[in-house]
Amino acid sequence: MRQPLSRYRSSRIRLAPLAGILMGAALHDGIGLALAERVGPKPRIAQDKPSAPGRTVRTGEMMPREKRARGISPGVERIRVKGGTGTATGVTNTTPGGGLLARETAPQAVQTVTRDFIAKQSPTSNALSLIQYVPGVTLSSADAFGQSNQSSFYMRGMSQTSVGYTLNGIPAADTSNYVPYTSQATDTENIQKLSVEQGVADIALPVYNAVAGSIRQTMTDPTPHRGGLVSLTYGNHQAAREFVRLDSGEIGHSGIRSFASYSYGTHAMWLGPGRARRSHIDSMALRTWGQGSSARVFLTYNQASEPYLKSITMRSWKTLGRSAAYYDPTYTPGNYNYYRVNAQETHSLLMGAPLVFALGRTLTLTTSPYYTHIQGAFNNGQTQAVDGYNGTAPVGPLALRGVENGEGAVMAVDYSNQQAGGVNSVLSWTSGHNELRAGYWYNYYDQTEIAPLSAIGPTGEGENFWGKYPIRGIDGSVLMQFNVHLIQQLNALFLSDTYRLFHDRVTLNAGFKYVMLSYSSTNLIPGDRYRYGRSDTQPLPQISASWQITPDDQIYLDGATAFKEPQGILVYATYWDGSSPYPARAGSTNLKAQYSISEEIGYRHRGLVTLSASFFNYNSTNRQSSISSYVGGRLLARYVNAGGQTSRGFQSALGLRPWHGFSPYLSFQYLHVTTDNNLPRGTDYIRSAGKIAPYSPRYTVNAGLSYDDGHFFANGYVSYVSAQYATYMNDEKMPGYALGNVTAGYRFDSVWRVRHPQIQVNAMNVTDRKYLSAGNGGLNARTTTGVFGSTIAGTAPTYIVGGGFGLVFSLASGF
Repeated sequence: MRQPLSRYRSSRIRLAPLAGILMGAALHDGIGLALAERVGPKPRIAQDKPSAPGRTVRTGEMMPREKRARGISPGVERIRVKGGTGTATGVTNTTPGGGLLARETAPQAVQTVTRDFIAKQSPTSNALSLIQYVPGVTLSSADAFGQSNQSSFYMRGMSQTSVGYTLNGIPAADTSNYVPYTSQATDTENIQKLSVEQGVADIALPVYNAVAGSIRQTMTDPTPHRGGLVSLTYGNHQAAREFVRLDSGEIGHSGIRSFASYSYGTHAMWLGPGRARRSHIDSMALRTWGQGSSARVFLTYNQASEPYLKSITMRSWKTLGRSAAYYDPTYTPGNYNYYRVNAQETHSLLMGAPLVFALGRTLTLTTSPYYTHIQGAFNNGQTQAVDGYNGTAPVGPLALRGVENGEGAVMAVDYSNQQAGGVNSVLSWTSGHNELRAGYWYNYYDQTEIAPLSAIGPTGEGENFWGKYPIRGIDGSVLMQFNVHLIQQLNALFLSDTYRLFHDRVTLNAGFKYVMLSYSSTNLIPGDRYRYGRSDTQPLPQISASWQITPDDQIYLDGATAFKEPQGILVYATYWDGSSPYPARAGSTNLKAQYSISEEIGYRHRGLVTLSASFFNYNSTNRQSSISSYVGGRLLARYVNAGGQTSRGFQSALGLRPWHGFSPYLSFQYLHVTTDNNLPRGTDYIRSAGKIAPYSPRYTVNAGLSYDDGHFFANGYVSYVSAQYATYMNDEKMPGYALGNVTAGYRFDSVWRVRHPQIQVNAMNVTDRKYLSAGNGGLNARTTTGVFGSTIAGTAPTYIVGGGFGLVFSLASGF
């Protein structure tokens, strides 16, 4: 039973049908959300009826299976009343934990964040900052507002590249390196919910890197009535953002409704010189018909640019603090650390058409064709020798500006252009207590990535940010560090069967997925191996079971397998040094797909207090890891096979339904991750077996309190992340830290066509805590003795500086 606002009581009351009708009519004045559930011998189809703006009255019949699971006898009339709040931003104040603990029944660890939380965060937030309080998630924020592509996260001690990411059921992460660029997909105002599956991804999801779980992002549907939302945002660091959404309502009598939105945001870099800019478009058209059939077509387009921040060593952090992380604000000849040279710009387009066809009472087909296109330039300044090389071929002397000691400063361009298209289809058949699902996913991926060098002009900017006017050798050839073209194809089949017993209180599931993947790449650099190829097949069984002990208590367990292919277009190809005939970083030769087996047992309770808790265990082989270091001014990643890894832990989340307007929240995770093997370093091995894996904090704790009385609302959340090792030898640590975020606002009554206008203030990192939020990995920071007795020199790992204080003031209103 959900607790409404303090003005209303929520209870289940035995009433005659007429009394139920009168109760529903009494609540139709728009003060709250009334939900009447009739349980009788005659079924009744659920239907939505329009009410006052921002509210919905829903009446309907529970399915017989749900009646039996909840122990409700036939012939009994029950009314359940839920309090809600009329808002323009989608807040209802019905989700426990201030919007962080929506009801779940899946036999696995999953937590859904709803509009009750999302709408009260800064409009500049993206999906990563919106899930930071979910147990198992450790956010590594790189800016003050939550929009930077340089931010990242870990889940249960595994990096974000081990987490599947979908938007409305289509794959939305970078296909090559699996990074979920959530700032490119969907403005915050258009996110309906975010479901975080810690550990096990749904077998039907179109992802193949979900070793740590998945994030499922869902857009808001177009509204049934014409209207929209407008929001204006201002903040420190010269932050400004405008957002407008227009909803068409039903177009004629076609049954089609749609929306389109546009936003533009900009702010000065919170640390160092430069500005970040972002333009974004979201749109969707929706048509529903029959009993459960629907068609959605959506599009999201994003254009963003921002200067980089440096990754820094622990020594420079202790000596210079935050100032060590930003590039130079002014240009002097020969300086490749000028901020305009070290920046990125991206353009992305995601299109999808999730279609659901109800083919009778027992058969449903869901098919989701999609297309994604991402292109961008990720540039850095570096030095280049006059006696240059294109691979192994000499092309000097080069015409460089500001040459000193035989070297000049240049802009190293990394231009990527990638396209992916495919379709994911699921056929579901239900008969009695049994549900059978079968599915097929096909994905085609094409990427070109080149790295030409560009001269730096007298103002400190490259000749062309996208590398259109590259430096050429005396023979006219373009000087490049790599020139890679990758084509990848994926086919995946799955079969899953679910059976329910004992009046649907016990649910058993078994599934099997088979993934077939192949790719072929070329590197058109003289002296490099021309073609690289790989084919792989992975069998992925899953099992799960759940027992509904009472209508409000559930125990579940699951066992699953998952895999992750080596990431990045340069996994096998060579990264050449334009100043010598030798590679700056050789391609990997021993990488294999990471494979994991996981087990989990969990418990859920819902009521005035909602609780979820689970114990988990993972065993991984061929653990993929990357170690980054600077080469000539550019941060390069080197991929390594980190052998076996064992991860064990416990996580829990607890929240209260809104009670007198208050809704507290608490989450906790204990994590113990060890490396199972000694890892190679040169011709020897470091003694890493049994040591704690990097970036796996032992403890993470989140606590918060939300208040909302329908007009005034406020919340505050605190996160604590314990210290983390930065190397596989555990010889350097990243200190623990605690951060706090605060929100306060007020909603006004609607006036004429201005619907529920509101003001809101968000403060991020309210104490301006100075901390390191993430690292780039390392084998050993100090000199050590290898397994075979050789001396292995240490290499200092690098870190990302955590975002500073951000203050955002916003005005929003529906119309």
